Amino acid sequence: MERVQVQHTVTFADITRPDDAVQYAAGEVVSDSTTAATAMKFNRCSSEPGGGGSVRSVVLVDSINAGTKLNADLFLFSVAPVTFGNDNEAFVPTDAELQTCIGVVSLDGTTAANTKIGSGNLAIQSQGLDLPFTCADTDSALYGVLVARNTYTPTALEAFRVKLGVQQG
Repeated sequence: MERVQVQHTVTFADITRPDDAVQYAAGEVVSDSTTAATAMKFNRCSSEPGGGGSVRSVVLVDSINAGTKLNADLFLFSVAPVTFGNDNEAFVPTDAELQTCIGVVSLDGTTAANTKIGSGNLAIQSQGLDLPFTCADTDSALYGVLVARNTYTPTALEAFRVKLGVQQG
């Protein structure tokens, strides 16, 4: 009988949003650029290129604690999307890009049970997940796009760190 080795890891990606405070509407991308946004890259999701596992938890750490908290969806992909939209634009992935989506995680900062407030910052968590994935043949990373689901007024240069708890296997 062959033994399967399972390893748990945490990987993260950071976004520092543009130097503006333009309000987000539901369905708009929260990203690093208004002209050339890049998807978040979560390295080491699998132990080898083409490997797989399961996303077990997601935590979004926000550098500020706004009066109205961000309610967002994190779209996770096995291949980096490139045409999904820039910061403060509608989320518009192509059909081909959406076919590489492994799942969508809700990060609802408007629900008190999901939000842990620090000193001027906060964390929004989603636990108890089981999103199986297989990375692209030449990659061991997953990719993410954060999409606002409420009207949210950001702070200029607001920083987000998104952490994935991954079970490799």
